[in-house]
Amino acid sequence: METKRQWSDTLRYMAVTGIIILSIILFSFARSNLNLILIAGLIAYILSPLVRFQVRILRFKKSLAVIFSYLILIILVVLLSSLVIPLITSKFQVFLSTDWPMVIQSIDTWLGDIILELEVKQLKIGSVGIDLTVPLVELRKTINSFDISKINVSSIIPDLSRMLQSVISVSANVLSTAFHVSIAILTTIMASFHFSNDGWKIKDWIANQFVESYRAEVRELINRLGGVWNNYFVGELKLMISIGIITFLVCTGLGLKWALWLGIIAGFCEVVPNIGPIISSFPAILSAMIFGSEWIPLNNFLMVLVVIAAYLLIQQMENILITPRVMSEALNIHPVIITLGILILSSRLGLFGALLAAPIIGIAKEILNFMMCKIRKEDPYPELSHIPELDFETLKTHTKK
Repeated sequence: METKRQWSDTLRYMAVTGIIILSIILFSFARSNLNLILIAGLIAYILSPLVRFQVRILRFKKSLAVIFSYLILIILVVLLSSLVIPLITSKFQVFLSTDWPMVIQSIDTWLGDIILELEVKQLKIGSVGIDLTVPLVELRKTINSFDISKINVSSIIPDLSRMLQSVISVSANVLSTAFHVSIAILTTIMASFHFSNDGWKIKDWIANQFVESYRAEVRELINRLGGVWNNYFVGELKLMISIGIITFLVCTGLGLKWALWLGIIAGFCEVVPNIGPIISSFPAILSAMIFGSEWIPLNNFLMVLVVIAAYLLIQQMENILITPRVMSEALNIHPVIITLGILILSSRLGLFGALLAAPIIGIAKEILNFMMCKIRKEDPYPELSHIPELDFETLKTHTKK
């Protein structure tokens, strides 16, 4: 009787094929929302140490610890917004009050000095002299063609505001877009909350899909994949601190104002590869353009060029030396593989690929090691041979405690 209830090999292969096809279809439907799922998982993973601290040290229940963790996150976001937004507003007001005629006049003076210098020292290739002043003279004429006295950046803002209002008024899908964004934010928060509260059940559910003799290995594999993400975040934190300190020291050495804030901004922008350093350079360029250097005897325009060169140097040092070395130590992968992975995945997946190249390589390494051990008929985790198997109910009771 028991034999009749079992599926034949053909039927089981058909079922596996159907599950694979169904998974591909579901993935294609959910592909546009995968970023929200990843963000939810990322938030849950970042908050997991705080949740564990409350459960193990403070003896809170899991659900209460998760609620407190998300309340702390919301409070931090509100406090950070209340501090950063007024600061950005005040600095933008300083930007609007800049003496732009004086800035353009300094650029004109600088171009004039270069033209005079090039007229004295012409570039010669053999007996042929090359006049390099022509493009600079044309650039100077273009700058002088502006009526400097009428330049007023603050007058542009009302025009931009009216233009924005007119665009918004004629956009029929504004309310729909706002509604979808609100739903996406709420869904992400709710999904993240459930990941934090019941994420351990997902791991056990996956393990229970395998036969009992394989479950311990599958759980260990999932734990190691989680360890890859943990090591990645630790490495990313080291990168943020390193780049923040380097940028702070460089900006202080150049005599820029807001050096501490420039270092903090550079550290946070380090999370976004390639684009992050470009974004973090804008405040530094703005500081050099408005205030110049506190001790270097260069005009503001030359200081802007020096700042751009300094940030390019920091970015190249980060891409070539710091990032591959830190991530290779965190994930135990050679720096060359990390560098090649960033290049390949960024070309295929864009910013998303560059951001997650290191953990993707780490996960692929763990899965490949597991599969190669199975192919060679070796035990991938021999240390598990003396650990008793935990079933779902035992794990559930242990977690509630």
